[in-house]
Amino acid sequence: MAFATLLAGCSPFVKQTVPQDTNPESIISAIYDLEGIKFVGSVNTEPLTEISEIEENISIHHQYAFLVKGAVNRDNQTVPDRLYVVSAVENTRKDQEISIQYIDGSINGEIAKNNPRHLPINVKVCPDDSKSPCGADDSKTYKADAVVFSLDHFPAFQSDGNVVDISVKYALGKNKKELREQYLSDSGLQQYTDKANVSLKLPDTFVK
Repeated sequence: MAFATLLAGCSPFVKQTVPQDTNPESIISAIYDLEGIKFVGSVNTEPLTEISEIEENISIHHQYAFLVKGAVNRDNQTVPDRLYVVSAVENTRKDQEISIQYIDGSINGEIAKNNPRHLPINVKVCPDDSKSPCGADDSKTYKADAVVFSLDHFPAFQSDGNVVDISVKYALGKNKKELREQYLSDSGLQQYTDKANVSLKLPDTFVK
C-alpha cells in the first residue's frame, strides 16, 4: 500500500506512559489552538481502543477520532471539514528509544497528494481534584500525534462504512545517540526501521 509522506526525518524521542482516561476535550482544545480554529459548527468524537504493539513496553495507542465540520479560523476564513485521528507513543523502557520517522494514511483505500498531514500536540491531563482547574501548575502533559485528513481531498469519505488506514514508520535504538548517528549516516536508519499498520473502522453513527 502506498501513502503520502507526512513527516520527514526524526521526531522527538518520547519516554512516557499514555493516560488511559484522557478527556477528549483536552485533545481537541489543543488541536483547535494549533490549527487556529475559533469556531466549529459541529464535532463528532469516537474513542479508539486499538493498540499497536512494537516491542515489550513500547506501543502506539490510538486514542480518538474527531470529525470537525463548519470550522472558522482566527482570520474568519472557512476551514474545510477535517478528520483528526489522534495517537500517542508509549515507551517505558530504559534500554530502548523509539523515534517516529513518518506517518501515512488513507480513507477507504484512497490516497491524496500531500494529504494527510502530521500535527504533533501536547495534551494537558487535568488533575483529579476538581478544585484544581485544567491548566493549573500541577496539571501534566503528554505528547501525541494527530493525523489530519482534509476531507475536500478525500471524496471517498462517505456517510457510512468508512475505514481509515494508518501506517507509522518508526526507528528503534539503544539510545538517542545511536539513533541520531544512524540517521546521519549514509545508510540512514533502514536496518532499524519498521512499520506499524492499523485499520480503523469508524461506526456509521460517527458521520451523522
